Amino acid sequence: MAQQNMPHTEISPKRQLVPVFSANADLELMDITISMAKAAAARGETVLLLDCQDGKLMDAAGVIYNKTLADVFFQGADMRDVKYVTSNEHFTMVAAGKMSLDILLGSLAALSMEYDWVFVGVEDGCTPAHVRLAGASDASLLCYSAESDKYMRAYWMMEAIRRRHPDYDPLLMSFGPRSEANEAALLLIETINEFLGAPPPYLGHADDPWIAPKALVNMIEQSKMFNAA
Repeated sequence: MAQQNMPHTEISPKRQLVPVFSANADLELMDITISMAKAAAARGETVLLLDCQDGKLMDAAGVIYNKTLADVFFQGADMRDVKYVTSNEHFTMVAAGKMSLDILLGSLAALSMEYDWVFVGVEDGCTPAHVRLAGASDASLLCYSAESDKYMRAYWMMEAIRRRHPDYDPLLMSFGPRSEANEAALLLIETINEFLGAPPPYLGHADDPWIAPKALVNMIEQSKMFNAA
């Protein structure tokens, strides 16, 4: 019997855009951002991590680089020269360099075409560019300090984003003193619920075991629920 040719099915990248936001200026988010990217790559999925933190993510990952997206936009460098493959062949990193988030936003769609996951590590704060990025995201992580009343900065950031994007629903993650993490999370969730509507889920504290894979699983589940709706 002649062997029939099986139809070729091309699998398209998932292109999940995931920014990692910091509500407080004193948070070090490099480890959690890199860990989430590694967790996705360990699943065999392709990952692009954009370093918009002046090279901090590249340095933390041990990636030596000399070309950035700024060189592509302003110096005519080749895009292929700014993509650095890590020790995992599925995991690529790119540094934005001296390039504003506003300019980068216009290029995210083109940059993300080949990847299942695009993680974006951004500087702390809540500028109009942060709000636009949050609105364009498929999932995101909103990190805040549990110390004293610093968690309120996460509330103010949520308020600013939901004014433009009412359905914005990030995963919340606390940093800082573990002894204050649960109380701060409860207060933040109650405040959001009272003034902004349905609160986003609290993922846990930054030093919880397996927090990065847990974040990834939650994002996958959120994406399934959104696509099924």
